[in-house]
Amino acid sequence: MQMVTHRSWADVGAEGNSLSVRFERLLKTSGMDAASGARKGRAAGVGGLAGTKLQIAEAALETLKSMGFAGASARAIAHQGRFNQALIFYHFGSVQTLLLAAFDLISDRRMQEYGPQIEAAVSAPELARLARRIYDDDLERGYVTALGEMVAGGVSDPVLGAEVAARIEPWIEMVEGKLGHLLQGSAMLSLVAPTELAFGIVASYFGVDMLSHLQQDRSRADSLLDLAERVADLAATGLPSPGPMSP
Repeated sequence: MQMVTHRSWADVGAEGNSLSVRFERLLKTSGMDAASGARKGRAAGVGGLAGTKLQIAEAALETLKSMGFAGASARAIAHQGRFNQALIFYHFGSVQTLLLAAFDLISDRRMQEYGPQIEAAVSAPELARLARRIYDDDLERGYVTALGEMVAGGVSDPVLGAEVAARIEPWIEMVEGKLGHLLQGSAMLSLVAPTELAFGIVASYFGVDMLSHLQQDRSRADSLLDLAERVADLAATGLPSPGPMSP
């Protein structure tokens, strides 16, 4: 019989660094051929997870959606996945590390599905329409709930909060790179830096996601996204045509 190994929550910091490196690699390769990326994803599992570890992470994700961060205990996750809760500690060391792996599932899937589309977008209206599709997809899959629960959990747990923030950073960097490309040669660069604008966009997205979930009303979010598309159409008339992005 295999021994169940326990790791302290303090070990998450070191493990999180390696996960952040993996996201950096995903960010740099997000422009790959979509069909090729899909084949590789099926071969290697999701986010480097496969088999039992993937099953456990999927159960944790479903538990986050249905019971929230506070209810995502080892017992609840094991019940959701129909496995012995000792497997959580054997494969992940702690519930917190497992929940971060569930967060990684969302980020990996979004990066694989939408990274190439963001990379290929050549105008502000395209990006606005893509943001709308991502938002609708997040709602349908329950990602809004899971992401919001992890962010809320990170507010009361500084270690968890730092790990969650590290996983959001690659998205900010990707949006920043795209904005820098679209705004190149534009007078708007003298008014706002791509770094600040990218942070504002991603932060607003998370805020809209969570507030819509709390209010159980997405009508205001829909109106805001409609406005973003109209503003993007207007902004596009004053932006120069961007050239190809640097590799």
